Parts: sequence; structure tokens; C-alpha cells
Amino acid sequence: MQKLKQYSIDWNGAPRELCIPQENISAELRMTSFPALADPWQAIVAAMENPIGTPPLAELVKPGNKVVLLTGDRFTDQMLGSRYGFGFNFLDYLNRLGIQDEDVTLVYAPGSHPTPRWREQLGKELLGRVRAICHDCFDESSLSYLGITSRCTPVWINKAVAEADFRLAFGEISPNVHGGWCGGGKIILPGVAGWDTIEHNHYGVVKDVNTLGLADGNHMRLDMEEGARMAHLEMKVDVLIDSQAQIVDVYAGDFVAEHRAALQGKARDIWMTKLEPADIYVLYPGAWSTQHLISSFFIRIEGAELGTKEDGVIILVTPATQGWAAPNTNGQVGDLSAEESIELFKAGTEEIAKQMVRKAANVRTASMLYTARRVLERRKVILVSDGIAPEEARALGFQQGTACFEDALALAFADRGKEARVAVNLVSSEISNPPGRAVAWRVMPWREG
Repeated sequence: MQKLKQYSIDWNGAPRELCIPQENISAELRMTSFPALADPWQAIVAAMENPIGTPPLAELVKPGNKVVLLTGDRFTDQMLGSRYGFGFNFLDYLNRLGIQDEDVTLVYAPGSHPTPRWREQLGKELLGRVRAICHDCFDESSLSYLGITSRCTPVWINKAVAEADFRLAFGEISPNVHGGWCGGGKIILPGVAGWDTIEHNHYGVVKDVNTLGLADGNHMRLDMEEGARMAHLEMKVDVLIDSQAQIVDVYAGDFVAEHRAALQGKARDIWMTKLEPADIYVLYPGAWSTQHLISSFFIRIEGAELGTKEDGVIILVTPATQGWAAPNTNGQVGDLSAEESIELFKAGTEEIAKQMVRKAANVRTASMLYTARRVLERRKVILVSDGIAPEEARALGFQQGTACFEDALALAFADRGKEARVAVNLVSSEISNPPGRAVAWRVMPWREG
């Protein structure tokens, strides 16, 4: 009798078992958690005093300089404020270097992400100590023009950042589609860039390359870094985290040098699993993102492509009990309603690219639709879902749709043969302590470059 391995996942708040033949399983993707640092702030200080590719912070910043301290919207905002209070530590450190609080501006750098809770994330006490602004990529009056990158991206960035004497940024490194990775110069572009700058950069998704997990081989990241260099980002501090968003390592210095050092250090080991491309790749994106189908795509489906042979089969397992997507509430320029986005997705990558070029759709949304739809055009993908009917799944570009995992697995084995090798990516780890954001869903197959 064939021995089955059982995996338990959350399915609409109740457990569900997925059974896969043990002998066929070739890889299980996991987030590798290193021990959390006992004193993360001292590790940050050590990194700033022994940076990679730049002199120490104390030799770069001068008394009386106007300094901006930037943070993104992925974990480090709460690390600065409501979770760890590192913002106070940064300010005290700058005070000792002759930079007074009144000479510091805290800049929240969300790119084009909606940010209704940015004040809450940073906390009232920190916001009461220094001037703080939240970058608005659509506010042209708040932007300064810096020129054009070698890839013809016009660069507008936040005026407060452009006019500062010194730019110090605090971020986190994890896999990402557009930039390959979060962290490094991405804090500038898209972090504090104007909408036209972000839009032009993000058009780069149409190039025939899956950019997930790529750095030096990623044309979009190189464009971002050129923009950050034009903005004179003097020092970047990046952290690596575990599945509970605790800091396990710190890198600081030149934003390219420290970023690549992190990738060569623990970053790939944390987020990536070494495996040979599988015949079948089973993907469950995590309970937090399974109400809507569109939420199951980003990073997860692009990673599945990398972990699957060109003639392989991906099985996406997600309840999608509320259908395709929630009604659009972002109110961003050119953003798509749920009805518009599903019709655009059904139309395929050529039409999505056309709508991006014509600026008929918010490029952040459309570019994510593009990369996900491209996977469905390159691989056979079977959808296991309660909320998406089989005929709707096929209209969306899936090879097949079903509510039964066993049926999907049988279809995949029928296609790839009974000896097919199966990679399993069933995200189950979520943060239970502050800041309450899921972490482990960004795990992906190993990739260099």
C-alpha cells in the first residue's frame, strides 16, 4: 500500500488534510529561522560603526546636518515605533553625533502602497518627538526632479529627501517580484519616488524574465538602484527577520554593498529552499491570504514557476471563499475595480501589457496581474478552490478547477506520470505576536543572481 504524508492546512477556519504519496515528495519548502539577536539595537550600532562599503556613520554625518530617517511599511515601521522603539535609539545616536531632533525628519516610505495606519505603526510617542511625513507618490508638489536613469526612467523623489543633507534608511530584506528583493535602494525607488517614476520602472515586468529573487540579474532592481544613487542615499541599514519578525542579522553601509552582503549571508538561507525543478508543485499560500484568489498570487505563484519544470504542473490550493477580489477601496489613480481586474486577467498578458502602456490601469496592480497571468501561460496550473467554479477557473487561464485536492493531484499525476517528483510549499507560519503580519509566505525555491 502506498504510504501517504499528511499536511494540515487551514481551510475557512477549519483544518483540512492534504495527502501526498511519500515516495514522490522531492522537496518541502520552509522558512529557515536563525536565532533572534539578543540585543538587536547593539547589532544595528555595530553595523553602522563597521559598515560595508562606506565610512562609519559618525564620519559621514556632520553636526547641524539636516537628516532624513526613512523607513518602509514592512515591519521596520513598527520596529522604529510601536514594537521596539528603535526610532528613539536612532535619534539618541544622532544626537550624540551633533544632530538635534529639530534637524531630523522621519519619512515613511511606502511607494504607492495605501498607508492608512502609518501613524499607528510608528506610534504617538515617536511622532511627538520629531517631524514626520508620509510620502505621497501622487502629490507632485512634494516631489523634486533628479534626472533620468540609463534605462530612461525619469526620477522624481520626495522633496524632503532630495533637499536633506544626509539620508539614513532602515529596511528589511525578503523576496519580492519587482525588485527581486526588498531592501537596499528600494527604499528610494519606489519608496519615496513619484508615481510616474514608479510606473515607468514597473513597466519592466513585461521583459521575459521572472525577476523574483534576482538582484544583479534584475533589470528593474538595477534601475531602482540607479535612482537611489541619484538621490544620494548615504547609508542603509537592513535587517533580516525570522518567522516571528524578530531580527536575526543586520547589515549596514552602501545600499548596494550591504544588500548583496546580506544575500550572500543569511538572506537566501532564510527564504529559499534548494531543490531541483519538480514535475508537480503543490502551493498553499497561507491562511491569511486565502479569502480572495488574487491575494494568493503575488510572489507565491512566481516562486512556483521557478520550482517547476517547464512541462510541469502547479496545484494552487486556496479556498477563495469570497471569490476573485475585494471591491477596490484604495482610491488610487487608475486603480481597477474587482470586476475590471478579473476581466483584464482573463484577457491575458498581451492585453495587460497594453493597458499598462496606455496608462489605463494602475501599474502596481496591473504589473502583479501580469506576472501571475504569465505563470498561467507558461505552466499548467490547476486550481483547488471552493469559491471559484471550474468554468471560471478555466476562463482565468487555469488548466482546470476543482474543489477536491485529491482530484487535482490525480490529474497532475496522470499528466506527469506515477513517478513524478512533487515539491510542497504549504505556508503555515504566521506571526502570533506583534506586529501581527504574516511572514513565511515569501518562501521560494533557491535562486542565484
